[in-house]
Amino acid sequence: MTSEPRRLGVIFGGASVEHTISVRSAQAVIGAADTERWRVIPLAVSRSGHWLTPEHSRSALDAIQSGAPEEVPEPMIASSTPISHEATSALLDCDAVFPLIHGTTGEDGVLQGFLETLDLPYVGSGVGASAIAMDKARCKQILSQAGIPVAPWIAVACEDWRTDPTGVVRQASQLGYPYFVKPSRGGSSIGISRVNSREEAAEAIAMAFACDSEILIEEAIPTPREIECGVLGSLDGDSPIVSPLGEIRTKRDFYDYTAKYEDPQTELIAPAELDQETTLQLQNVSLQAWRAIGAEGMVRADFLVGPDGQIWLGELNTIPGFTSASMYPRLFEVSGLPLSQLVDRLVELGIERRLARRRFRAQADGGAHQ
Repeated sequence: MTSEPRRLGVIFGGASVEHTISVRSAQAVIGAADTERWRVIPLAVSRSGHWLTPEHSRSALDAIQSGAPEEVPEPMIASSTPISHEATSALLDCDAVFPLIHGTTGEDGVLQGFLETLDLPYVGSGVGASAIAMDKARCKQILSQAGIPVAPWIAVACEDWRTDPTGVVRQASQLGYPYFVKPSRGGSSIGISRVNSREEAAEAIAMAFACDSEILIEEAIPTPREIECGVLGSLDGDSPIVSPLGEIRTKRDFYDYTAKYEDPQTELIAPAELDQETTLQLQNVSLQAWRAIGAEGMVRADFLVGPDGQIWLGELNTIPGFTSASMYPRLFEVSGLPLSQLVDRLVELGIERRLARRRFRAQADGGAHQ
C-alpha cells in the first residue's frame, strides 16, 4: 500500500534584494521535488514581508510561469499581521520546510529562528551558522581564527563613513588597488563594486551602504579564478560530503549580478580543471569552514585562486541558489546526485536533525529529573 506524500513547505520571495533569485530557486526545487514523496505547499513572501496563502502562492507562480514579472505580489487585502491565520496553519501542517529566501530575513537566521520556534524541521543551517555566514565581516573573523585563508579586509560602519569619509577612503587605499567594496550582509553580488583608483572609491562605498549599514572593503587578487565547492550533510552522523569543484568564467570585470544571471557568455564549468593537490586543498578548506561556523545541511564555499596558486575563501552561502545558473546543484549533479535526489537528501537531513534534537532534549530532561 503506497503511503501518502508528505507535505513540504517551500518558502520563497521575501524582502531581500535577492527576491527574484529566490523565486527562481523555488521554481527549480518545486519542479524537482518527487511528487510520490512530497506534496509541495508553496508559501510566497512579498517584498513587504507579507506571507501569501498557499492558494495565492500557487497563483503567483502560475502567473510568473505564464510571463508575469518574477515578483511575489502584495496581498490584495491589507492585513495587520504579516502572516495570516491561513498561511500559519498551512505552515504548521507541513512535515518539513525548505527555506529558499536568499539574503536578509531568509538566510541570516531570522527565518530559521521562526521555524525553530514552531518546532518545524527545515532544510539548511540553524540560527547561529546562518547568521555568521550572512555577516561577511564576522564570518571572516571566525574563518581567520580557524586558520582559513581570507582576503585582507576592513569593515566600515555607516557612522564611520558619515563622520569621516576621507579617513575611510584613506584606510581603504592602504589595501592597495584594486579592491572590492561590498555590503557585509548581502548576496548575488548586489551592491558590490571593484575600485581601481581613489576617484572611484566614494561612489562604490555609497552604493554598498545603500544595501547595508555596514560594508566590507577587501583586497583583490589580480585575475583570479572563481572556484566553488559544495558541501552536503550526511545522514546518520557521517562526515559531510564535498562536491567536485566548479569554475565560473566571465568576461566582465568580476562575477557581478549581470554575470551571474543575465550574461550568456558566463561559463559554469563543472568539474573544474584543477590539479589534484589544489582540488584536495579547496575541498579540505570547505570542510574546515563548514565546521568553523557550525553549518548543517548545505553550504557553498566560494574561492578565489590567484595565478600563483594563492587561495582565499571569499564567502560561505548557507542557502545557495538552485536556479538553472546556480553552481551548487550542478556540482552535485556531476557527482551523480540529480536535483530531485538532492532535494530529498536535504529535506531528510532537516527531519533527522529535528528528531535528534528531540531525543537529546528528552534525555536531558530525563537526566535532570533523576
